[in-house]
Amino acid sequence: MNGQETGPRDAALQRVGRLLLGCLVAYFVLVVADLALYERVLAGDSTRRDAVAPGVAAVPVAQRIRAGSFDPDEGVPVFEQREADAPARQGELARAIARLKGQLRDTVEGRRLAGSSYVGAEDVARFLGAELHQASPGAPATTISTAGMVVITPDAKQAERNYKPVLLDEPARLIDERLYVPTRAVTALYEVAVRWDEEARRFILKSGERELRVAMPEDIFDLEVDRSDRGLKIFYGGHPIATWRMCVGAGNNTPIGTFHIQNKGVWPGWRAYWGEFMPGGSRRNPLGARWLGTTARGRETGRVIGIHGTNQPSSIGRRISGGCMRLTNAHAIELYDTIPIGTRVIIHE
Repeated sequence: MNGQETGPRDAALQRVGRLLLGCLVAYFVLVVADLALYERVLAGDSTRRDAVAPGVAAVPVAQRIRAGSFDPDEGVPVFEQREADAPARQGELARAIARLKGQLRDTVEGRRLAGSSYVGAEDVARFLGAELHQASPGAPATTISTAGMVVITPDAKQAERNYKPVLLDEPARLIDERLYVPTRAVTALYEVAVRWDEEARRFILKSGERELRVAMPEDIFDLEVDRSDRGLKIFYGGHPIATWRMCVGAGNNTPIGTFHIQNKGVWPGWRAYWGEFMPGGSRRNPLGARWLGTTARGRETGRVIGIHGTNQPSSIGRRISGGCMRLTNAHAIELYDTIPIGTRVIIHE
């Protein structure tokens, strides 16, 4: 009697067990498929541009990709993509700047250090038609012109003009093995008038009828973003040198206004809105090869709205981001290598 009752009960339990096992297997299959689709969407699968990863369907993929923040502290490449760095070495910008430098003989690049502006001693000598003699990059430099002789020593505040000492407000500097002197000290050293042109953001050096414009690197470049055209125009000395397609923010996510480049990052890490950190170089990291953070949205940290590469090249030319401006990785690398921190960024419709 007991045996007859136990048999059907065991059979029922076995059926329930098989059913539970089948459900468990199906669940794991769905989880694996979910992760695979999620990885593919974040990697920029062009066949699923508008797909939403299962399990987080309440938040569109595009929004999840754009809602994180630049995290520069932990970015370590997960896999090698260094071949993408090669185009920057002899890129479009470098060639255009080299051509323009031959034409813009009245404009030279200075340097800004600790708030002080400097002009190359060689540039001043050329402007005055003088001879510059320097035995080695670290040695004193002597400029000989019709006005006399000037001796400048790197890292020294004291110089000489016609054998008389001249005290400079800031010491002369050796930068990239070139000697630079404080721009405003040119008056005392060479009797050249110096003034700052606020509108042009240039120092103007004047000797007789001749003028030399000295622009700091962050002032000589301008970046102009056209939201409607999805384009980035790059200017050097007021002349357009390149126009590149880019992805901008949906609606008004990319703010209109005048900002500047605040920071830069190489293969930057990315902190997603749900807290996950994606190291630089990860296929899931949407920031791509380079980051140029801007002060847009009133954020002086430069970690919210930036110009960066992308793991979704199919998004270039579209208006779908959460505010950041995406370039191809090759263009992002070239921009990073060329544009200094402090460069003005103008965004308009």
